[in-house]
Amino acid sequence: MHDSQMGVTPESTTERTSSLQHITVEQDDVAVCTMFPQYADENAAATQWITATADSFVSLEARQ
Repeated sequence: MHDSQMGVTPESTTERTSSLQHITVEQDDVAVCTMFPQYADENAAATQWITATADSFVSLEARQ
């Protein structure tokens, strides 16, 4: 594992590069993940993002 700006990143994900960052917050037993461009300036960060809640995600195995 590697330390990253957003926390600890598993080895398997560090081999591919991504242009997205994410922040996951859990509040009242609901996880909310917001993804945004890694190098967004202040104006882009205000408009180029997407947020998903826990029930929006499915396992990779379920989709293969």
